Amino acid sequence: MSYRLKINETLPAGIRRIAREQMEGALGEIGGITPGEEAAAVHETRKHIKKIRAVLRLVRNEIGDGIYREEDDRLRDIARALSSARDARVQLQVLEKLSVCPGQESTPFPQTVAALHQEIATASESFGLRRRAAETTLQGICDRLEGWPLEKLGIDDLCGALRRSYRRGRKGFLGVNSDPIPENFHAWRKRVKDLWYQTLILQDLNPEVMREIAEAARTLGRQLGDLHDLALYRARLERDRIGGEEEHEALRGLICTRERELARTALDLGARFFAEKPGTFGRRLLRYARKWPARRDAAP
Repeated sequence: MSYRLKINETLPAGIRRIAREQMEGALGEIGGITPGEEAAAVHETRKHIKKIRAVLRLVRNEIGDGIYREEDDRLRDIARALSSARDARVQLQVLEKLSVCPGQESTPFPQTVAALHQEIATASESFGLRRRAAETTLQGICDRLEGWPLEKLGIDDLCGALRRSYRRGRKGFLGVNSDPIPENFHAWRKRVKDLWYQTLILQDLNPEVMREIAEAARTLGRQLGDLHDLALYRARLERDRIGGEEEHEALRGLICTRERELARTALDLGARFFAEKPGTFGRRLLRYARKWPARRDAAP
């Protein structure tokens, strides 16, 4: 499975191949789930779905808003429907990281751990119907791939889409910088993820430079992902008060401290990553595109 355009294929064929491989990967993950292992498979499935959605955004202008919105909405709904099998596991992993502080012994938070394990077991019991619905939806999208109107797709179109993703990511950074609330960080994270995946697709425009951009976006995305998980967990603690009052207060303090650390790091990384203006970034991409080696004249 190669999440990038290859030099021996046309752009329409490459885009369809990438999307198909990701959908087949998602189908393989959820189709091979064994009881008790749902969370790991759902995590991988959701990664495949995010990559497919990044492809859709890359070719949105070519396929049109109608196809884009229909398929993107379906993929978003699958990810949401499967999330309950993953959320408690993620919260447990967050708890494990928070439970070990530098220079201190482990703090187990037994009541909270027990509650999360119970949620994992409950989600496992009700997972079957959601999995079958997801498989049906993914297969339908895969079957419709050949109908995507990509015949006129050019490398300049893809560069323009990547420039727009960069501009949205930079706008997200500026928004967070002026108003650093969890909702803004979450919206920014989604834009950074798109930019990371799309840069991987177009990495052969200039392999050395594009891989450097992709790695920087990946690092920033991980920081924002950890921050998002903490924000969700804190909101959950405040809403449901699981684990008892003493554990709740101790966890809330740890989460808030870690959130501040991650936010500072993410803003520092973002300031460096988005220092270039979108117009300059776009012109640089077009210079790389002039040397694009992929075949232009073969049928998809």
